[in-house]
Amino acid sequence: LAEELQNKPLNSETRELLKLLSKPNVKSQIFIRSQVSSAYYVPGPVDTTCRRFVKMFIKALFDYDPNEDKAIPCKEAGLSFKKGDILQIMSQDDATWWQAKHAGDANPRAGLIPSKHFQERRLALRRPEILVQPLKVSNRKSYEETIECEEIKEDAEYAGNHSGTYIAGFRRSFRLSRKDKKTNKSMYECKKSDQYDTADVPTYEEVTPYRRQTNEKYRLVVLVGPVGVGLNELKRKLLISDTQHYGVTVPHTTRARRSQESDGVEYIFISKHLFETDVQNNKFIEYGEYKNNYYGTSIDSVRSVLAKNKVCLLDVQPHTVKHLRTLEFKPYVIFIKPPSIERLRETRKNAKIISSRDDQGAAKPFTEEDFQEMIKSAQIMENQYGHLFDKIIVNDDLTVAFNELKTTFDKLETEAHWVPVSWLHS
Repeated sequence: LAEELQNKPLNSETRELLKLLSKPNVKSQIFIRSQVSSAYYVPGPVDTTCRRFVKMFIKALFDYDPNEDKAIPCKEAGLSFKKGDILQIMSQDDATWWQAKHAGDANPRAGLIPSKHFQERRLALRRPEILVQPLKVSNRKSYEETIECEEIKEDAEYAGNHSGTYIAGFRRSFRLSRKDKKTNKSMYECKKSDQYDTADVPTYEEVTPYRRQTNEKYRLVVLVGPVGVGLNELKRKLLISDTQHYGVTVPHTTRARRSQESDGVEYIFISKHLFETDVQNNKFIEYGEYKNNYYGTSIDSVRSVLAKNKVCLLDVQPHTVKHLRTLEFKPYVIFIKPPSIERLRETRKNAKIISSRDDQGAAKPFTEEDFQEMIKSAQIMENQYGHLFDKIIVNDDLTVAFNELKTTFDKLETEAHWVPVSWLHS
């Protein structure tokens, strides 16, 4: 077509058309359409394409169906994938459409996927408000102030006490400080990072296989889930199952130490001035306020657990996860998800939650609204932060969920997993 146009008298329209046809992305789309329209079209085999590029694997951070993509030049040539799938990139010659295949797929044919730049541009234009919006749940005060039924009253007994072993991080005031959405903060708010505030659009992440060596520290395990889902009980069961292998951080607080407490056991007690200084220096992963006292989880407390050659179990708000994804911690993120609302009604009908609305911390049964809020909160977490989750466990039955969690931990310590390339080559 271009040759025919060049042989004709040039006018302004012809010049514009020639200019358009010379663009690489237009050329590629015309080529693909012409190839697919022919009866003998067969995508190029992988082995012939491999010679032109450096082998690269990416983790998909979104779902993609070429049949629903109006921009793809040929739907039949597209490759569908789900969030979390590992793809092998076969060609990046085109700026808009890459060629890829599913990692480990015996099929040697590659398909088209949107390039990282193209997909970022599309998503940024389509839903910018979602990318920078913090997690929102109901404004209902009673829900924001509730903690799980396993989190018993601070002064009555230690929730983590088992066979004379005290487990830090379960005490009521610390948990409530983290549930208060008005006072709870994290590195997300503290760092004021321009790079993070602009919010990287979740498209693809280059990954590589990684297996922990025997002389390496364990990977940090991050647990995320909505209030009431049973995350705290699962964490406690893990700790009790092997206190020599699993550990949790000791929280910091500005509250005065009580006679039965020891510094560094229940809490690390520091002054309000020092706490606020540490906040300014970004030393806390998360912190909050309860009854005019600060409570927080420091980065150094995580390092302390890992230095003891233990697996550190850390539960945080989902928007904090990104700042923990570093070479130092290599976190494995597990999302504890509630079952359907019908199953919640069946399995939690006798369970209770504890409210901070009064000093007594009176327990009350789960309500229908509590169940709805749990489901809604989980959906928001998964929609906004699901690309950061390595594993999703549905806590339908506590024993089944615990066994699945244990199996996941065993595989994490013995098998290879895909991790960001930056963790190994930074």
